[in-house]
Amino acid sequence: MTPSMDCNEKTPNELRDEFWAADQRNGSIIRSQYDEIKRVLAERDFAWVEEQYSRLKQHAIDYTVYYKDYTVNDAFPVMNKMLLIENQEQCSAKGNYQIPLHISSTSGSTGTPFSVIQDYKKRNRNIADLKVFGELCDYPSHERMIFFRVISEKLIRTPEQEARENIFYIDSSNFDDAHLEQMTHAVLEKKPRILLSYSSTLVELAKYIEKRKEGKTFSMSSVLVGGEGISDENRELLERVFGCTVYRRYSNQEMGILGQDTGNGSSYRLNWGSYYFEVLKIDSDEPAKTGEVGRIVVTDLFNYAFPMIRYDTGDLGVAESVEGGFMRLREIYGRSRDCVYTVDGSLLSPAKISVMMWGVSGVKQWQFIQETESDYILKLNCSGDVDTASLVSRYSDLLGGGNVAVEFVDEIPVTSSNKRRAVICNLKK
Repeated sequence: MTPSMDCNEKTPNELRDEFWAADQRNGSIIRSQYDEIKRVLAERDFAWVEEQYSRLKQHAIDYTVYYKDYTVNDAFPVMNKMLLIENQEQCSAKGNYQIPLHISSTSGSTGTPFSVIQDYKKRNRNIADLKVFGELCDYPSHERMIFFRVISEKLIRTPEQEARENIFYIDSSNFDDAHLEQMTHAVLEKKPRILLSYSSTLVELAKYIEKRKEGKTFSMSSVLVGGEGISDENRELLERVFGCTVYRRYSNQEMGILGQDTGNGSSYRLNWGSYYFEVLKIDSDEPAKTGEVGRIVVTDLFNYAFPMIRYDTGDLGVAESVEGGFMRLREIYGRSRDCVYTVDGSLLSPAKISVMMWGVSGVKQWQFIQETESDYILKLNCSGDVDTASLVSRYSDLLGGGNVAVEFVDEIPVTSSNKRRAVICNLKK
């Protein structure tokens, strides 16, 4: 549904036409990459991906100190965030990339702050990725979007910027009733084509709207969640309240859009048009088997200023083989510290922890924490009586025993980047 326009506003079609006309005057830099990504994904052109990977490796050999003694046929080392930080100068290219440069930084809310230099072509690749994957969740560029997030000075937009991008940033720094009412009003007033936010933010909003039982009708054709996992129960809640398909996006700040599901909790279609993907065993750099939980390792094929080759994202996932060579991810567990272990040391995904809370009445918020190999804490923010003995029994069965302590709290806090972590593992493995 297209939102109504004031007489001075431009339609999404007009905004799109202006964007592509400006890009054409600039040499069609983004259009050429947009077309390339769509072609590679449609044709599953794995030979093209391998060629880009070889070119990047040769570039790293020729222009960085860190990789100068390797050959293209060598297996380059797997790099994590700390290794890249410690070797930032040696991993930075000394030439053969396009300027101007851009610095993309992560906040470090779930780990270590990290800044990555991105060259001009990489930045434009990210814009092209946004357009391609927006269309894959029923969001053509320049349709109206509401983006719920914590607003910092860096994110403040002028009315002119909002009109040009047709994206409205709405603050979601707290979830009291007054602020949730403001967020609801913004969605009804702006009539966006899509909502974008962390899943925990949209779940809180949907719970507030459903609790009021006012039967509101929304304009969205899709809801896009990222940055956190989402349970099937909460996905169904969003679909029920907002009346549209919920899509899950997999991305990070240091690279960009890595993948996205096709709705209804389906597997993740990976962005082979811009990245090379591997899933490696948790305890070695050998490939994980299909269906086995492993570490998600990604090579950015287009950042020539700071080659990120075999970057261990810190996320865990389960690979799903697909005809044509383009692996998908059946599940993404998020950070390894968002998974817990049974008493006998078996890995459990956050989804299995979440399932235990399905249908439990009287619980507003919950958080599950593993402290030691056999000690766990279940934090509950309750709105009524809860059968905690039954919950402890269910979790004990899942975990193979152990000690599950229940703590009652007034609020489950969000991180500095407005994420609410439902599952936390403090056990060092």
